[in-house]
Amino acid sequence: MSIEPSTSADLKRWLTAHGGFFHPLVSFTEGKFGLSAIAQDTINTDTTIVSCPFSLVIDIERALHALTALLGESTLIDLQSWLERQLICTYICFHWIIPDSSPIPDVLRHITYLKSLPPPDTLLTPLQFTPSELEAFRGTNIYGATQDRQESWKAEWDQCRTFIHAINFEWADKYTWDKYLIASTYLSTRAFPSTLLSRAPTLLTNSSTYPIMFPGVDILNHSRGQPVSWCTSYPEASMEEKDDFATVSIISHTTTLPGEEVFNNYGLKANDELILGYGFSLPQNPDDKITLQLGGSPNKWVIGRHASGAEGLWNEVRQLVAEDPEEVGYEEDLEAAQVLLEMVQKKYDLLPQFPHEEDAAIRPAVRIMLEHYLEGQRDVLTSLKSYFEAKEAAAIEAARKEGVELVFEDE
Repeated sequence: MSIEPSTSADLKRWLTAHGGFFHPLVSFTEGKFGLSAIAQDTINTDTTIVSCPFSLVIDIERALHALTALLGESTLIDLQSWLERQLICTYICFHWIIPDSSPIPDVLRHITYLKSLPPPDTLLTPLQFTPSELEAFRGTNIYGATQDRQESWKAEWDQCRTFIHAINFEWADKYTWDKYLIASTYLSTRAFPSTLLSRAPTLLTNSSTYPIMFPGVDILNHSRGQPVSWCTSYPEASMEEKDDFATVSIISHTTTLPGEEVFNNYGLKANDELILGYGFSLPQNPDDKITLQLGGSPNKWVIGRHASGAEGLWNEVRQLVAEDPEEVGYEEDLEAAQVLLEMVQKKYDLLPQFPHEEDAAIRPAVRIMLEHYLEGQRDVLTSLKSYFEAKEAAAIEAARKEGVELVFEDE
């Protein structure tokens, strides 16, 4: 059996010492992008792989408690106005701000966990891309979303840093943008919904849901379609809404053979979400999609492979081009098809060309993500084009049945 990295061995000891659990047949190996959980012997189906007690969850309550202890109780009201991400990421950053030579305050409980996370130089969300790598995504939704996210996160960091500076300028000097970006990326790549802390846990989110971190539970890598359950368990006779002794566990519903990796399942996610939020992609991802919106319309249509979801967009455009929405015939269908084919072609033409293999400015892992993403986008748009061409052909046939022979001039 290979020797586990010290950071993962420390994480196991820390987690179990505080009421958590790791399956004894799971060990960790250091990969290119962090830790991988490997079965050392056969792990049977319906087996709990890892559990984390609520007492170790990183949420806004823990962050507020720690930050008010560090910055002073008088700061509570101001801190309560911060976003959830600001609170959690600043809590994480303070583990790196306190000098190594100083004792870590008791309220900063997660240094062992944070040391087990992937090194910052291995993080690969688009905010860690070089300018040349991000430029390769120009013309995609990822490009604009990355710029928006960086602007938003930098504004959050600047607000927090200004606040900390008024209390302790030495801490503020160490509270850098790089640290906040690393903390935000850890939160993005390892987040679970706060709804799992409820007595009626759910993966469905609402306006009050925010990302939280479950140390240990977040260590398993993603495999699409992997049969797993995220289960919440409370101590017998516990009546508290949030009990520190309650746990969240991952249960694997498949047999894992010796040497195989033990996976989690993050849910059905398209490559744009995987790249932006996690820093990886899947080849020929069945969940790839594209979002289209007509100018001036509040409707956003999410279209998947095989033109799934296209019917709503088609019907909206048919209604828009019709003088009388109650009477839509072949003329309206033909116009709608032409409008939508033009939209799809423009979207397709805006996609970037794949960079040359000799372009050393783009790292191989980023090149793979771009390749996976472009394949999905082009496939969705191609299927959408076929869908609207079929609608156009049906309109032409409908006209012929009414004795109208349509003539199209070459452009």
